[in-house]
Amino acid sequence: MIKLRTLLFATIVLALFSCEKEYSLENSVNGGSNLIVGINCRISKIVYTDTGAKKGIGSVEALINSLDFVTRITRFDSVSNTIEDIFTPTYINDTAFINVDEYFVVDANKRVSKLHGLIDPTDPFSLQFEVIYTYNGLGYLVSKDYFFSFAPTVAYYRVDYTYAEGNLKHMTGTDLTSGDLFMDADISYYSELLPQRYMYIFPDELAYANFTQFYNFGVKNFNAVKKLTVRNYDPGNIVRDSLVSDFSNYIMSRDNYVLSVQMGGDDQESIPAAKGKLSFSYTCK
Repeated sequence: MIKLRTLLFATIVLALFSCEKEYSLENSVNGGSNLIVGINCRISKIVYTDTGAKKGIGSVEALINSLDFVTRITRFDSVSNTIEDIFTPTYINDTAFINVDEYFVVDANKRVSKLHGLIDPTDPFSLQFEVIYTYNGLGYLVSKDYFFSFAPTVAYYRVDYTYAEGNLKHMTGTDLTSGDLFMDADISYYSELLPQRYMYIFPDELAYANFTQFYNFGVKNFNAVKKLTVRNYDPGNIVRDSLVSDFSNYIMSRDNYVLSVQMGGDDQESIPAAKGKLSFSYTCK
């Protein structure tokens, strides 16, 4: 499958970034803050912190201009004080180019409708592929179909999302050449927490997780995620391993934006952060 992007820049940027220091919060899931984030805001930065060691691990941040376009995405390693990844998307009509070989296409509703990418982003001669995104009448992303560019009518991989009560509850990723499961996932939520424009949870997103939180992939989950379980399979639908992450100690603003959450258990490749305390910043229109 698609390899996780591993472009590493060895630039030291002490003048631009500093190691984030965060401290453990003992608040319950209903913890709150007097802070008001604002109107029509969306996530622009996630800082992840080792609360036990009381030091920052890293961050992923998007610069978003006044037209609501993402102009730069930076992944920063706070431990080594280096930039891991930096992307400067450019826009032509309905297309957001990550670079000349990789780009997103958006539909009339400004949702991502297509991705063109490389199986190995570090190799410009790698096989090219395309992903077609399908949304239901309510605006939720319900499926993704993968095609090799040399065979644009024959999908080789499909992801299906199942929703209930406004939340993504189950996901399956199927190898269409064999009919076997590649991975699946189950997600549970806190019924009492209704955050504004919180994280997308797409457990299958391995290669482009740095972009998921900053582009439009349809309606977001109604409630705050509580537990995420992802299973990977060997041929014959045999479970190879599973990753389980729990989310607790939500700190909310007065206007119901998530300010921070504690992510425990396993890291998830689909979430551009390491386990620990996840702190969120927002850009408002």
